[in-house]
Amino acid sequence: MIYFTYDIQLLFRIILIVWLISRTFRAIKYGKPDIWRELLLWGLLLYVAFLLYNTFEPFAILLERQNQRANLVPLQGILKMIENASIFDDEVTQRIVFMNLAGNVLLFSPFGVAIPLLEKQLNRGWLVVLLGLTFSLVIELAQTFLIARVFDVDDLILNAAGTLIGFLVYALLNLVRPTRAFFDRIREAARPNAFRYALIMVLIALAATIGIYTYG
Repeated sequence: MIYFTYDIQLLFRIILIVWLISRTFRAIKYGKPDIWRELLLWGLLLYVAFLLYNTFEPFAILLERQNQRANLVPLQGILKMIENASIFDDEVTQRIVFMNLAGNVLLFSPFGVAIPLLEKQLNRGWLVVLLGLTFSLVIELAQTFLIARVFDVDDLILNAAGTLIGFLVYALLNLVRPTRAFFDRIREAARPNAFRYALIMVLIALAATIGIYTYG
């Protein structure tokens, strides 16, 4: 088996430096940012970094293909874990199964709350779930190149469910007038060309990812 260890710390440093420079530039160009929106953006950035670190660790990338047991049958893995928990009927196994299933759901629930706050046009349940599912699909596809990870369609289902739960929490909070006003304030504080800025940041992150891989 041939593989190399990806320098994830270098990638994080590059993205953090670019992020700091770009946020400073936008603050100078457009004036003092809204503190709550800025906290949301920083929190989202750090959470994505945390999520990627935990889903890609130990960052060992395969260079020579081996047989990988990807799960392409929906719900097969979920039902198997539940079956194992009922067969063994011990606290440790049940806790592991619960943490595995609940963890994949809860990991994506923050996106269901955060995405509608970024832009008014994103304040739609189906679109929020689609974006969460897309991000999950990117992660699962990337995991096919890792030595200790495999593609699992059940993770897509659980991650999409987590995004939906997060959006439902957002929708309930949005029914409260003071909370709705606070959410509107965060959305309205968006700077000009926010979508283009986000797209550029994604492209820079992608270029840095490919560059480090090629160098490695």
